[in-house]
Amino acid sequence: MKAWNKDDAPSEHPEPWGLRGVFSTLKVLDNRVIPFCESYLIRLIESAKKQAMPWIPDITLLEQKLAQFSSEISPDHGLIRICLFEDLLGFSSRPAVSNGNPVEGWLLHYRRKDPIIKSTEDKDLYGSLGELEIEKEDWVIIDPKDNDLRETATSNLIFAQGNALIIPEKWVLNGIVLQKLMPFLEERFSVTRAIPKDQDITSFDEIILCGTGRGGAPLTTLSELGWSSQGDEIFSEIRTHYEELLRSA
Repeated sequence: MKAWNKDDAPSEHPEPWGLRGVFSTLKVLDNRVIPFCESYLIRLIESAKKQAMPWIPDITLLEQKLAQFSSEISPDHGLIRICLFEDLLGFSSRPAVSNGNPVEGWLLHYRRKDPIIKSTEDKDLYGSLGELEIEKEDWVIIDPKDNDLRETATSNLIFAQGNALIIPEKWVLNGIVLQKLMPFLEERFSVTRAIPKDQDITSFDEIILCGTGRGGAPLTTLSELGWSSQGDEIFSEIRTHYEELLRSA
C-alpha cells in the first residue's frame, strides 16, 4: 500500500471501508499494461465530483502515481485499487485470484445509496466481502424492497435465456468491463436492459458476471432462490470476446 496527501507527501494508507471517498479497481496484465486505464480514471474523477470531494486530482497526476505504483508491485499482483479520500490518494494491489473462476452466489439484501458511484462509504457491502471466499463466491445484491437482482458486490450481471440477454442498466454501477463488452453483446445477442425479479430467475439458463477482477465469470448456483446454471455456452462466447479485448488493449 502507498498513499500521498494533496501536498504530495507520503502518508499512511488507511483502511478504506467506512471512510468518505471513492475508489476504482484496475486490472494489470502480465506485461504491466492496464486495460481501459483512461476509462477507469475518468470514472474515478467523475465519481469524486458527484461526491463533492474537497480534493480531486487531475488525470495527469493519477496517471503519474499509478505508473509509479504499478512499476513497484509484485509480479503476481494483477489488480490495483485506487482510493481517493478527502485529502489523500491511495494505492494497493493484490493477486487476481477470481479471474474467470466459476462463482457461487449468495443473496445480500442491500440497497446502495448511490449505485453509480463506487464509494468507500459502502462498508456494509465491501467490508462484508471478507466473509466470502472471493475467488469462488460473491454477494448477489437483491433490493430489500423491490426484490430485484441488480448486480453483485464485484460485478455487473448478464442474465441469459437462449440467445436473449437481460442486462440491468438502472440502479447499478456502469461497469467498465460491461461498457467494453456491450457493442459485441448487442451485435451478437438480443439484449434487453431491465432488472429481473427474484421470481424470474428460474427462467434463465446462465448468469454471467462481468467485472475487473472476474473479467467474465459464470455463476454456478444461487441456492437461496433454487437456481443453478444449465450450461456455459453464452459465458464461453463472452469470455472469449473479453480476452480478445484484453489482447488488443
